[in-house]
Amino acid sequence: WTWIGPGNIGGRIRAIVIHPSTPNTMWIGSVSGGIWKTTDGGASWSIQDDFMANMAVSTMIIDPTNSNTLYAGTGEGFYNADGIRGAGIFKTTNGGTTWTQLANTNNSNFYYVNRLAISPDGNTILAATRSGIWRSVDDGVTWTQELASSYPLDVNFHPTDSTKAIAGGWGGAAWYSTNGGDTWNTATFTGLVGADRVEVAYAPGSPTTVYASIDVNGGEIWKSANGGQTYSFVSSGYDYLGG
Repeated sequence: WTWIGPGNIGGRIRAIVIHPSTPNTMWIGSVSGGIWKTTDGGASWSIQDDFMANMAVSTMIIDPTNSNTLYAGTGEGFYNADGIRGAGIFKTTNGGTTWTQLANTNNSNFYYVNRLAISPDGNTILAATRSGIWRSVDDGVTWTQELASSYPLDVNFHPTDSTKAIAGGWGGAAWYSTNGGDTWNTATFTGLVGADRVEVAYAPGSPTTVYASIDVNGGEIWKSANGGQTYSFVSSGYDYLGG
């Protein structure tokens, strides 16, 4: 087959990855649109692999030790009405030209890969899926379920410490790990009532500080000063999540 266009149909974008040393090179993952790449800072984009087994890309990460290696998780597990089921996690070792499905993610535990995270040393990958948080220490070949509850939606590694990670989920739930995602502890939100989706993020310049965006009252911001173990209320009333 010879591609004849159009070149501007990408689907809903859920993931953006920027090359760590060549920022004009970026990849995007889109639901129903697959993976696209730019080498000119976004002026033009090209589809990477239009024959992937599944095109519902919801999250992407890049290996910090090898920028030609990226991982893409498929499936929207956020319960949106137009969500599309995925087919596990895919990997490229040539900068995105071709992608291979990781065999041990070709099952129902990985139908909805909401978020991927990779440790700063590149040795550990975490996947937040509808079935829990899964962990791989062999570049995605095998996976172990480390958290099996509450539909995790978000997972992040500490920017410099590969032993620390945080996660957020439904029902006002959040977790933290101090051993690289091998085990997880429940975080505390003192005074939080009736919350839904939680997303979390480290403050890059001061990663003992963690912020949480919580779907309650139109959107509330909470803050942790101890790496995501306990959170206190910061602000609300801006309705940034709308309805």
